[in-house]
Amino acid sequence: MKKLIYSISIVSLIVLGLYTYNHNKVYIKEASNIKNDIMNDYDDLIIKKGNDEEKVVALTFDDGPDEDFTPQVLDILKKYNVKATFFVVGEKVQFNPEILKMEKEEGHEIGNHTFTHINVEKRNYQEVEREISKTQEAIKKVIDKEPKLFRPPYRAINKNICDIIKNKNMNIVLWSNLDPRDWSNPGVYSIVNTIITKVENGNIILLHDYNKARTPKSQTIQALETVIPSLQKKGFKFVTVSELIDHVNKDKEKNHETRN
Repeated sequence: MKKLIYSISIVSLIVLGLYTYNHNKVYIKEASNIKNDIMNDYDDLIIKKGNDEEKVVALTFDDGPDEDFTPQVLDILKKYNVKATFFVVGEKVQFNPEILKMEKEEGHEIGNHTFTHINVEKRNYQEVEREISKTQEAIKKVIDKEPKLFRPPYRAINKNICDIIKNKNMNIVLWSNLDPRDWSNPGVYSIVNTIITKVENGNIILLHDYNKARTPKSQTIQALETVIPSLQKKGFKFVTVSELIDHVNKDKEKNHETRN
């Protein structure tokens, strides 16, 4: 009798496990389909890469401005005459307004990265709208101009955020195949190798000018000293995200004229 009960229990656990596995597969597939639908529905709103026929790339930095690391990033960019795009957290703008001002004065582009680095998929419409608006206000107070670009933390995206950004006449900026996960401190070589070996025309490269590891020089900063001159030697031109968008728009216009 005990053996029978044991056998039935084992079979039940296997059936339950298979059901859970298949249910999760369906859920993941459905979630993926929803994401794809959003990407398709808001295709003109969401920027993932530039023109793949031009040797241009956009360096982007998230989570600043940071009082220690951002000035070091700016020094390297100035050294190699490179312009980048900084997606800033509104809360940190309030703590480091002079650094934000420096980014703007040195010709870099500023983007919105929410006020407290929230996951926009897990918040309601009003909360997300407030986070974005507060960041817009904080940035405008310092540089007298509101950003036209928004990057969602964690690459989280849904219909609410798309509608909010569309209503504000902004663009959502994601990134291409280049996320070296520099925030996790995988090693300078890993960051450099990921970028150098995977870079393609029109890439948007994701990096961070903030890091929880408070070392004198972050791995990102050390990697930049190799990445930038290496890509320049390969013939890549560094542009801001808005410049990247302009290149894409011009290419669309050219194709449209050709078809007509």
